Amino acid sequence: MNELIMKVLFAIIIAVGVFTAFPVFAGTVDLTTAYQKAVEYDARLRSAKADNQMYKEEIGKAKSQFLPSVRMSAARGRSATQRGYLGRFYPADFYNTVNLGVSVRQSLLNLSNVAGYKQSRLVAAKSDADFQKEQTTLMVRITEAYCNALFAEDNLDFSNALISATQEQLMQAKRRFETGFGTVTEVQEAQAGYDNAQAEGVEILNSVEYSRRELEDLTGLYPEKLCKLVPQKLRLVKPEPDLVESWIELSVAGNSGLVAARQEVEIAKREIQKQRAAGYPTIDLVGGRNYSESENNYSIGSIYDTYSISVQLSVPVYTGGYVSSSIRQAQAKWLKAGAQLSWQERGVESDVRKYYNGVVSNISLIMAYEQAVNSREIALVGTRKGYEAGIRSNVDVLDAQQKLFAARRNLAKSRYQYILNRFMLKQAAGTLSEADIEEINNCLLGSK
Repeated sequence: MNELIMKVLFAIIIAVGVFTAFPVFAGTVDLTTAYQKAVEYDARLRSAKADNQMYKEEIGKAKSQFLPSVRMSAARGRSATQRGYLGRFYPADFYNTVNLGVSVRQSLLNLSNVAGYKQSRLVAAKSDADFQKEQTTLMVRITEAYCNALFAEDNLDFSNALISATQEQLMQAKRRFETGFGTVTEVQEAQAGYDNAQAEGVEILNSVEYSRRELEDLTGLYPEKLCKLVPQKLRLVKPEPDLVESWIELSVAGNSGLVAARQEVEIAKREIQKQRAAGYPTIDLVGGRNYSESENNYSIGSIYDTYSISVQLSVPVYTGGYVSSSIRQAQAKWLKAGAQLSWQERGVESDVRKYYNGVVSNISLIMAYEQAVNSREIALVGTRKGYEAGIRSNVDVLDAQQKLFAARRNLAKSRYQYILNRFMLKQAAGTLSEADIEEINNCLLGSK
């Protein structure tokens, strides 16, 4: 029986090892599915969520300073006291001791607690802004990873097409050589072009695997297939509003990083008030009850039941310079927070201008590369005809093929860059949402 149990346990351990050692494979993954999985799986977002929950508890901790504090104590023991006189000791007295007590303290006036409570609300608000920033950052990261994977696959398609074209060119050069119309140089040039295309294909194949692994790091799923971008569905529209200054105004109010930086300035300001209040008097209401039996050797056999209530005033007269030093430290933190806010404002304005111009320029680039692809296709056809007629060389054909695939690669890259610039512009302005994920997902072939 024990042997059977050991076999079952061993089989379970092996099964767990198999499932944890290999990645979880998924079928066709679109952008929306990848984002939903990333929300559940991404460690950065889960860490930010935990931080958000942690800092929100600061409010509860600050509120507790306004509520009564109740303490209870209890002690029971056995004691012995031996008395003596002029060097002679009497037999020891053995007795039981009992001490029960309860005390209640209620703060009546403590300006430091008031400043701490106001500060805790600002800490929670800053945490909300930080969490919102991490959410939008995840949207950008998952979209960037998905676009990188699509671009790697496009590169692979272009590479395969180039390999096929150069192979066909090599076969044609060999046939021309065999029939006496070609030269050895043409065959060697075609062979070199084919070998170079194959070498580039191996490198591109590695980039496809790497980009899919990056997507797996965010989602926990290894995509076996991605939904391709349909260029006809991608709307090329300029940012609305169409003035960069309007986007900068949006970012001033909506950028979560700036919101958090402003909250940090207010937190530092409250810290100054809190440290100053630490040098002010405090007033507490204190009440309690104490019950004791034979509490000490002077009260053997005595029972005391004591009630007390009092108002206590505490004035910090001298703290060794601790309060003044804490105030100066808090003021330095406030200056630092203000400088960081100014630095972030300039950085966000620069980002808005960069991504706004990026969206506008990407639209022009896409249209230019579309025209370039059409021109390169026509040029390749003409070069091939010239080669067949004997007026163009094999090098000319290979060069025309490479220029065509380079134009197609640049066109695909500019489309993905247009998508990313739109996302990063909206993130900088504080307007990025899940609806933008859905909009791009609708441009993918076979998306759900």
